[in-house]
Amino acid sequence: MKKNIIIGLASLAFCSCSVSVKDPVLVNSLPAIYPDYTGVTIPVNIAPMDFAMQSDDYDAMNVVFKAKDGTEYEVEGDNAIDIDADEWQEMLDKSKDGELTVTVRARRGDKGQWQSFKSFPMYVKSDSIDYSIIYRLIAPGYQTYSKMGVYQRSLADFDEVANFRNTEITNACVNCHTTCKGDPDIQSLHIRGKAGGTVIIKDGKMTTYNTKIPDVTVGSAVYPYWHPSGNYIAYSTNDIHQSFYTTPKDLMDTYDLNSDVYVYDVNRESIICSKALMDTTFLETNPAFSPDGKTLYFCRTKKVLLPDSVKETHYDLCKVSFDPATGKIGDKVDTVICASKDSMSVSMPRPSNDGRYLIYTLDKFGGIPVTHHEADLWILDLKTGQTRNMKEVNSPDFADAFHNWSSNDRWMVFGSRREDGTHTRPYFTYVDKNGVGRKPFLLPQRDPKNYYAELMLSYNCLEFVKGPCNFDAKQAASKLTKGDNIQWKVE
Repeated sequence: MKKNIIIGLASLAFCSCSVSVKDPVLVNSLPAIYPDYTGVTIPVNIAPMDFAMQSDDYDAMNVVFKAKDGTEYEVEGDNAIDIDADEWQEMLDKSKDGELTVTVRARRGDKGQWQSFKSFPMYVKSDSIDYSIIYRLIAPGYQTYSKMGVYQRSLADFDEVANFRNTEITNACVNCHTTCKGDPDIQSLHIRGKAGGTVIIKDGKMTTYNTKIPDVTVGSAVYPYWHPSGNYIAYSTNDIHQSFYTTPKDLMDTYDLNSDVYVYDVNRESIICSKALMDTTFLETNPAFSPDGKTLYFCRTKKVLLPDSVKETHYDLCKVSFDPATGKIGDKVDTVICASKDSMSVSMPRPSNDGRYLIYTLDKFGGIPVTHHEADLWILDLKTGQTRNMKEVNSPDFADAFHNWSSNDRWMVFGSRREDGTHTRPYFTYVDKNGVGRKPFLLPQRDPKNYYAELMLSYNCLEFVKGPCNFDAKQAASKLTKGDNIQWKVE
């Protein structure tokens, strides 16, 4: 792809290198571009949203961006455009809380004819998005995990760095990463394998732990969620299994033979157990603290014979009280959403930072929705108790999950399989103060058409972070391989 040029139209007369658009045919339709950025709502600090023509028949593009103040910029390319970062930011700054209008003209090489398509808007919000996202990149296979890692990607540009890759330790599986309210200096990361353990970073100190407690927990600590104070982490402990189908549509299911939820006291280095969260008649999982730290949400389903009755695992959204001063977990379990009465299942509750909304995934059964095509994002108004399907955000045919809020609650990141039904890709949507989302947009990449076509990995466990993580992978690997893990205990 050749280097594109961005210039103000006022200087076109002095530029001899621009593409000559000859007698374009007006097309009364929007251009078919990849990614589909037509009519999307974007933050004022997002990376350049390069795009390409979906069809390879086009061999030249001429795109005009018109800012809210009337300033126009021209971008040229072959089958795709590569927008200059400085000029892009200038366009966004001039279009805050307004429209950036995009007009695409493209030449069909097979016919030698230029076409001029209907203009479309990008709606630019002055509500900024966070510094970056972190996520796991993993092959979409189910029996072997090959190379994987937890990565951080800046949202203002295309810079991606690895926090920890499984190549740091032999036969390791990297998963279950999270920060405290997007703070890059307070983290938890779990590594499975012979030299595995849970890495916790706080106050500049990295400590590794053995989180499986014999005769107490069914497994290691997974699915972490930090208390807003940074003094506690809610985990679930899961005996995870998989079953595979012979039909092409439903490939596999992941389920727990047993699971519980407990709270880890970071300062005392011990776990807090509760009968309410470790009821032997239920499977409990997916914990999440409320932003005021006084409520612990989680999902639970009645135990059934597994894997035979896996399609009868219908998780409800529940909650218990939590006292941050003492670490005491309440005894009474309240059901927030009784999905089981409709033979549906809730997973991945994520409350907004202001405590107004909670977004969750709803599908027909189970607690791992990404493998279920029908999985959709739903939003619960915690003030009114009303809940609804976020149809304005969801794809009609494939799973949407792995969602999280930005620190200002105006942006949501989520993973979607709408591209091909197999690979999970990162999407963003603007969520207004009424809890209504906008048309999602795919994470910008330089040369996105080729990037996503060639990426044979899936994004999952997406989360916003407010600064560089600076995760010391070598220190973590050294601690884990030396076997210096501290054994968790029960308080």
